[in-house]
Amino acid sequence: MVYKAIFLAPLMVALAAGPALAKPTVIAELGTAPLLGESTSTAQMQARVAHNEGVVSAAATRLGLSSGEYAQFREAVATSRVAWVTVPRHLDAMTWQGGGRVYVLHDVIIPAKTHGWEVDLPQRNGHVLALYMPAACGNLSLVRRAAPVIAAHAPLRRVAALKVAPVAAPIAAVAAVPPPAAVPNDAPAAAPVQVAQAEFPPAAAGAHHAAFFLAPLLFGLAALAGGGGGQSAPAVVPAAKCP
Repeated sequence: MVYKAIFLAPLMVALAAGPALAKPTVIAELGTAPLLGESTSTAQMQARVAHNEGVVSAAATRLGLSSGEYAQFREAVATSRVAWVTVPRHLDAMTWQGGGRVYVLHDVIIPAKTHGWEVDLPQRNGHVLALYMPAACGNLSLVRRAAPVIAAHAPLRRVAALKVAPVAAPIAAVAAVPPPAAVPNDAPAAAPVQVAQAEFPPAAAGAHHAAFFLAPLLFGLAALAGGGGGQSAPAVVPAAKCP
């Protein structure tokens, strides 16, 4: 029992340290073991995927895709919902074909500036399953990464509307009336104006009074003249007296 424990101890240590000592697989050139071959356009890539349905399905199974995820990938490719991108150099897994069989490599480093197509499949755990199809080889590959976090904006606070007092209409300026000019103390005072009252001329007034006193005399003379001739003279009416 003691010898068995001594023999198994190094093996257990090696198995435990194995993943830590593993190094990524570096691929110097793509296309030496292609899955679908080179594609020079999106239409050509779509045709290769449709023509090699069994190979692409086997590659998806090797990568660990579910049937639903593979269906989403096929629909995205068929409807051109793909993006032309620079494929990341570090891939979690890459498939390839050799001898009529499909294989998979994990933790792979590919050449820089490798271009191809990308299809993103959102996951329920807040991650994104990014599937890549390099144009040089068509080796279906994947990268699992966290979904981008969208910063949450604080809810807008409603501010009560400010009540502004209405501005009164401007009042027209009243022209200042200059005070009356002061009259100098040494100026001569104006003479009072007297309104003349209507009166009769003095001559006319005297004639009225003379006729009043001569009326009896003329009356007597007229009587005497009448007595001598036998004719009666007309009576003289005294002049009316002015009030």
